[in-house]
Amino acid sequence: MNTTKDFSFSNISLKDICVYDAKLKGDEFVGIKHENGHFRVQFPLGYRAAINENEIRKDILNLISVLSTFSDNEDSYILNDAQKAQSKAFPIHAYMFLIKDFLQNGYYSERETVYSHVPSGKINWSRTIKQVKPQLVEGSSVYLEFVTRKTNHNENALISQIHKTLVFESFLKIGWLFSSFVPQKGTLKFNANMFSSVIKSKISQTFEEKKLILFKNMLAIIDYMNSSSEEKSFYYGTEHFEGVWERLVDTVFGESDKEKFYPKCHWIIEGKDEANFGNDIYKKYSLRPDTIMIMDRGKDSQKIFVLDSKYYKYGISKRDFDLPGTGSIVKQIAYAEFIEGKPDSLPGDMKNVLNEKEIYNAFILPGRLEDSGKKLDYFGYSCADFKNKTEKAYHKIYGFIIDMKLLMYQHQPKDKKLIADLAYKICSI
Repeated sequence: MNTTKDFSFSNISLKDICVYDAKLKGDEFVGIKHENGHFRVQFPLGYRAAINENEIRKDILNLISVLSTFSDNEDSYILNDAQKAQSKAFPIHAYMFLIKDFLQNGYYSERETVYSHVPSGKINWSRTIKQVKPQLVEGSSVYLEFVTRKTNHNENALISQIHKTLVFESFLKIGWLFSSFVPQKGTLKFNANMFSSVIKSKISQTFEEKKLILFKNMLAIIDYMNSSSEEKSFYYGTEHFEGVWERLVDTVFGESDKEKFYPKCHWIIEGKDEANFGNDIYKKYSLRPDTIMIMDRGKDSQKIFVLDSKYYKYGISKRDFDLPGTGSIVKQIAYAEFIEGKPDSLPGDMKNVLNEKEIYNAFILPGRLEDSGKKLDYFGYSCADFKNKTEKAYHKIYGFIIDMKLLMYQHQPKDKKLIADLAYKICSI
């Protein structure tokens, strides 16, 4: 475990440890790194940098929240095999919980209930009746002495000392996210077996949900500390932020029943019954559009938008070769053609009002829109030379940049205002 001399996070400048657009240099990682005694926070492509420490701190905490919400479990940490072997998955939420709980409630202390024959304190009538002999006064039984109850807080209990050690460890790792406050270092030397045994014993005797949550987070930290030596680095993040980007866009713009819009392909095997055509055994994987956005669903004015979220560099680099390629363009056309040609596969409220002229395609790329009042930026469209781009609206795939920071802070499901804004821009081009 680290010693006090290593405890230097209070000197960290948040501005100095933040990295933006690392993907432009080939570094795919997004999240928090601690390597060789140095912290680094890497934001996703297009993220606008904050100008002061308080805003940067909010950005870091929001980054953790987005990664936690939208990362697949298997993609939540660095996926490089060598780094995986070096570092157990860092339980950042357990560390954050202990820090927040400490700042709100202080160190954990055991409460002991002491009963005594003293005149002050809360009277325990059950014990008084059993233990104290009443006096007869004018024909009535009267208690002149009482058993009273008093609660003492034992701050020297072993569990309290374990908590103090783990709080220090938590601030040591990520305390700089919250403040430059330095907590007291616990006197108890880390002992994984003993710490775990004490806390598991407490869990078996505890029925208070608040305490159980605290103890379970303490166990997660002990498990991590036991698996990590001083030399090992820790990480929280992903090298596959494109999956996070897709889920962000789908959450804000998308319909929940988009599987109805998946075109499928099949093999008909010579000599086998074609009646099995629809069975999964002959069915190949579906093409899956990232997001299906719908305006005026079920109405005569219904509009369908097939959106493909691309975590590409173009929004920052402005280089043509950072744009979606032919494969992506052809797939978008195929999605739209499937919607037009197979209305019976669509949800019931949509197929009866399907209008082939109201099916649209768009790519959504991340970027940095410096104008704080601007959420979307149209930059052009793509098309295929084997399709007449004026014949169908969806033969043009429109390109839009959405401000990365805005989407990460405002990832509310079905953002009607943003949906209406994007739909209006597409239809008015």
